[in-house]
Amino acid sequence: MQNPLRQIPEAFADIISLQTYRKGQLLHRAGQRCHTLFLVKTGALRSFYLVEERDVTAHFALEYGLVGAVDSIMKGTSSRYSIEALEDSTVYELNYAELEGHLNRHPGQERLARQVTQLLYLDLVERLEGMTFLSARARYEHLLERYPGITQRVSLGHIASYLGITQETLSRVRRQG
Repeated sequence: MQNPLRQIPEAFADIISLQTYRKGQLLHRAGQRCHTLFLVKTGALRSFYLVEERDVTAHFALEYGLVGAVDSIMKGTSSRYSIEALEDSTVYELNYAELEGHLNRHPGQERLARQVTQLLYLDLVERLEGMTFLSARARYEHLLERYPGITQRVSLGHIASYLGITQETLSRVRRQG
Protein backbone atom coordinates (compact mmCIF):
# COMPACT_ATOMS: atom_id res chain seq x y z
CA MET A 1 0.00 0.00 0.00
CA GLN A 2 1.26 3.47 -0.86
CA ASN A 3 1.96 5.74 2.10
CA PRO A 4 -1.38 7.57 2.54
CA LEU A 5 0.47 10.79 3.39
CA ARG A 6 1.74 10.93 -0.21
CA GLN A 7 -1.88 11.01 -1.45
CA ILE A 8 -2.81 14.14 0.53
CA PRO A 9 -1.62 16.83 -1.95
CA GLU A 10 -3.70 15.42 -4.80
CA ALA A 11 -6.71 14.38 -2.70
CA PHE A 12 -7.04 17.80 -1.08
CA ALA A 13 -5.72 19.96 -3.95
CA ASP A 14 -8.59 22.44 -3.65
CA ILE A 15 -7.82 23.27 0.00
CA ILE A 16 -4.07 22.74 0.28
CA SER A 17 -1.35 25.35 -0.19
CA LEU A 18 2.40 25.08 -0.66
CA GLN A 19 4.70 27.32 1.40
CA THR A 20 8.45 27.61 1.80
CA TYR A 21 10.29 28.14 5.08
CA ARG A 22 13.92 28.92 5.81
CA LYS A 23 15.99 26.89 8.24
CA GLY A 24 15.25 28.09 11.79
CA GLN A 25 11.92 29.69 10.89
CA LEU A 26 8.95 28.92 13.13
CA LEU A 27 5.81 27.70 11.37
CA HIS A 28 3.90 27.85 14.65
CA ARG A 29 4.79 29.42 18.00
CA ALA A 30 3.88 28.02 21.44
CA GLY A 31 1.19 30.00 23.22
CA GLN A 32 -0.82 30.57 20.05
CA ARG A 33 -3.74 28.65 18.58
CA CYS A 34 -2.87 26.41 15.67
CA HIS A 35 -5.29 25.75 12.82
CA THR A 36 -2.92 24.10 10.37
CA LEU A 37 -1.52 20.67 9.60
CA PHE A 38 1.91 20.72 7.92
CA LEU A 39 2.96 18.02 5.44
CA VAL A 40 6.63 18.17 4.41
CA LYS A 41 7.27 17.98 0.67
CA THR A 42 11.01 18.64 1.03
CA GLY A 43 13.07 19.47 4.09
CA ALA A 44 12.65 18.73 7.77
CA LEU A 45 10.48 20.06 10.59
CA ARG A 46 10.25 19.35 14.28
CA SER A 47 7.72 20.08 16.97
CA PHE A 48 9.09 20.95 20.38
CA TYR A 49 8.14 22.40 23.73
CA LEU A 50 9.98 23.95 26.65
CA VAL A 51 10.28 22.45 30.12
CA GLU A 52 11.97 24.79 32.60
CA GLU A 53 13.78 26.54 29.70
CA ARG A 54 14.89 23.15 28.31
CA ASP A 55 13.99 22.48 24.67
CA VAL A 56 12.33 19.05 24.21
CA THR A 57 11.82 17.67 20.69
CA ALA A 58 8.51 15.82 20.46
CA HIS A 59 8.33 14.92 16.77
CA PHE A 60 10.27 15.02 13.52
CA ALA A 61 8.64 15.32 10.10
CA LEU A 62 10.81 14.68 7.07
CA GLU A 63 9.62 14.19 3.49
CA TYR A 64 5.93 13.28 3.55
CA GLY A 65 5.82 13.48 7.31
CA LEU A 66 2.91 15.28 8.96
CA VAL A 67 3.09 17.56 11.97
CA GLY A 68 0.77 20.01 13.69
CA ALA A 69 0.13 21.40 17.15
CA VAL A 70 -2.53 18.76 17.71
CA ASP A 71 -3.22 19.83 21.28
CA SER A 72 -4.41 23.17 19.91
CA ILE A 73 -6.12 21.86 16.78
CA MET A 74 -8.23 19.32 18.69
CA LYS A 75 -9.05 21.43 21.76
CA GLY A 76 -9.25 24.86 20.15
CA THR A 77 -6.83 26.25 22.73
CA SER A 78 -3.35 27.72 22.58
CA SER A 79 -0.59 25.17 22.12
CA ARG A 80 2.42 24.29 24.20
CA TYR A 81 4.25 23.25 21.01
CA SER A 82 6.27 25.22 18.51
CA ILE A 83 7.04 23.92 15.02
CA GLU A 84 10.41 24.78 13.48
CA ALA A 85 12.02 24.23 10.08
CA LEU A 86 15.29 22.35 10.61
CA GLU A 87 16.24 22.83 6.95
CA ASP A 88 14.98 25.04 4.18
CA SER A 89 11.64 23.33 3.59
CA THR A 90 8.72 23.23 1.19
CA VAL A 91 5.57 22.40 3.11
CA TYR A 92 1.96 21.66 2.20
CA GLU A 93 -0.44 23.38 4.59
CA LEU A 94 -3.97 22.24 5.36
CA ASN A 95 -6.32 24.34 7.47
CA TYR A 96 -8.05 21.88 9.78
CA ALA A 97 -11.51 23.53 9.58
CA GLU A 98 -11.29 23.53 5.77
CA LEU A 99 -10.25 19.86 5.89
CA GLU A 100 -13.31 19.02 8.01
CA GLY A 101 -15.57 20.88 5.57
CA HIS A 102 -13.92 19.17 2.60
CA LEU A 103 -14.46 15.73 4.16
CA ASN A 104 -18.12 16.57 4.82
CA ARG A 105 -18.53 17.49 1.13
CA HIS A 106 -16.47 14.49 -0.11
CA PRO A 107 -17.25 11.58 2.23
CA GLY A 108 -15.38 9.18 -0.06
CA GLN A 109 -12.13 10.74 1.12
CA GLU A 110 -12.87 9.84 4.75
CA ARG A 111 -11.08 6.53 4.05
CA LEU A 112 -7.85 8.37 3.25
CA ALA A 113 -8.26 10.49 6.38
CA ARG A 114 -8.78 7.32 8.43
CA GLN A 115 -5.67 5.69 6.92
CA VAL A 116 -3.61 8.78 7.78
CA THR A 117 -5.00 8.79 11.32
CA GLN A 118 -4.19 5.09 11.74
CA LEU A 119 -0.65 5.63 10.48
CA LEU A 120 -0.12 8.50 12.92
CA TYR A 121 -1.62 6.50 15.78
CA LEU A 122 0.72 3.56 15.10
CA ASP A 123 3.66 5.97 15.04
CA LEU A 124 2.61 7.37 18.41
CA VAL A 125 2.20 3.88 19.92
CA GLU A 126 5.64 2.85 18.65
CA ARG A 127 7.18 5.97 20.16
CA LEU A 128 5.45 5.43 23.52
CA GLU A 129 6.44 1.77 23.63
CA GLY A 130 10.00 2.66 22.66
CA MET A 131 10.30 5.22 25.44
CA THR A 132 8.83 2.72 27.91
CA PHE A 133 10.46 -0.56 26.94
CA LEU A 134 13.55 0.03 24.81
CA SER A 135 17.10 0.89 25.80
CA ALA A 136 18.69 4.09 24.58
CA ARG A 137 20.61 2.06 21.98
CA ALA A 138 17.45 0.35 20.69
CA ARG A 139 15.61 3.71 20.52
CA TYR A 140 18.49 5.17 18.51
CA GLU A 141 18.53 2.19 16.12
CA HIS A 142 14.76 2.49 15.65
CA LEU A 143 15.18 6.21 14.89
CA LEU A 144 17.79 5.40 12.21
CA GLU A 145 15.46 2.82 10.65
CA ARG A 146 12.50 5.21 10.69
CA TYR A 147 14.46 8.25 9.44
CA PRO A 148 17.45 7.11 7.35
CA GLY A 149 20.11 9.83 7.16
CA ILE A 150 18.59 11.89 9.97
CA THR A 151 21.95 12.27 11.73
CA GLN A 152 23.24 14.22 8.71
CA ARG A 153 20.19 16.51 8.69
CA VAL A 154 19.26 17.15 12.31
CA SER A 155 21.40 18.30 15.24
CA LEU A 156 22.47 15.64 17.70
CA GLY A 157 21.00 17.78 20.48
CA HIS A 158 17.54 17.54 18.90
CA ILE A 159 18.00 13.79 18.38
CA ALA A 160 19.07 13.23 22.00
CA SER A 161 16.09 15.26 23.21
CA TYR A 162 13.71 13.27 21.01
CA LEU A 163 15.15 10.00 22.36
CA GLY A 164 14.87 11.20 25.96
CA ILE A 165 18.60 10.93 26.62
CA THR A 166 21.49 13.32 27.17
CA GLN A 167 23.89 14.24 24.38
CA GLU A 168 26.61 12.41 26.31
CA THR A 169 24.55 9.20 26.32
CA LEU A 170 23.85 9.64 22.61
CA SER A 171 27.59 10.02 21.96
CA ARG A 172 28.27 6.77 23.86
CA VAL A 173 25.52 4.95 21.95
CA ARG A 174 26.92 6.19 18.63
CA ARG A 175 30.49 5.16 19.56
CA GLN A 176 29.28 1.62 20.37
CA GLY A 177 27.75 1.60 16.88
